[in-house]
Amino acid sequence: MAASGQVAVLCAPARAGLGLAALALLLGGCQPRMVGGSGFGRAVPVCDEAGCRVQPREAQTLIIAEDERLRRQSDPDLYRGEPIGELRAAAASGDSGAAYRIGQVYEFGAGGLPRSAAQAARQYEVAANAGMPFAMFRLGRLVEQGAAPGGRARAIQLYTDAAQGGVAQAAHNLGFLYLQGRGVPQDMAEAARWFTQAAEKGVAESQYNLALMYFRAEGVARRPYDALQWMRRSAQNGFLPAQKAVGRLYMTGLEEMGQDIQEAKSWLSLAASRGDAESRRWLQQVEQAEQAERAYQQQLAMQAQQTATLWATVALAAALAPPPVTVVVY
Repeated sequence: MAASGQVAVLCAPARAGLGLAALALLLGGCQPRMVGGSGFGRAVPVCDEAGCRVQPREAQTLIIAEDERLRRQSDPDLYRGEPIGELRAAAASGDSGAAYRIGQVYEFGAGGLPRSAAQAARQYEVAANAGMPFAMFRLGRLVEQGAAPGGRARAIQLYTDAAQGGVAQAAHNLGFLYLQGRGVPQDMAEAARWFTQAAEKGVAESQYNLALMYFRAEGVARRPYDALQWMRRSAQNGFLPAQKAVGRLYMTGLEEMGQDIQEAKSWLSLAASRGDAESRRWLQQVEQAEQAERAYQQQLAMQAQQTATLWATVALAAALAPPPVTVVVY
């Protein structure tokens, strides 16, 4: 479930809809695992900020375009090419924002300055002490990487302060540390809490992780509907493993959720276009199954005249004989 980890293959029996019996044969090796209380069906329970309700399954993939969860959080104080001399003068006069931008210049080697994690950390320290959450996050990352002193314990504290200050990326990093038990006790519920905070602010990797946790009931109640919603948000935010997972889900169906071949082709095509070989292979399987289905329908259509002839010439059923009498001897 790592942010850069492999996509989980969500396997389920092929469903009716396109009549893809051939697809079920082509998908050999994907063993279904049915689990009760799926949350799918003709109507599904949905819980969100507005409360809990039951809505038709047809609305299960409705994601509003203006949803802020489809936009990754941006840093309002990014370095944008300001003259280094001006930033230095402003930082010397106590401008923490200028110090923060100089820190970015040193971290990434921008503005003509050489890269220096140590110099970046010093500048971030000034900005973090002034209460800038993104500076806390960037400093925490340098500390965790060993490029600045303090060790993992200090990195966790900096991430926590940054996340409490609203930095989504810091919340994601905390979620991953709790997920893996790195520097903190492993705690799936705590991981899910931080992933949720990050996911709500558009972090695609957190949305992906949260989707899998809802599907697996790890740290949260099992809610496949929410798993699908978060996986789709992650896919729409451009995270390749999520695009692949959504394509596979629609390719095969999932529990009581049916196939949607057009959705599957759309997502798998997108993932394949980004160089994912497995998505390309799955897309080929879908296309082969569609071709087999069309050929089968054409074959049936060619036999339509034979059916008409059969109906016209088959012998009528003979008259029925009276039913035999059952004699009971006492």
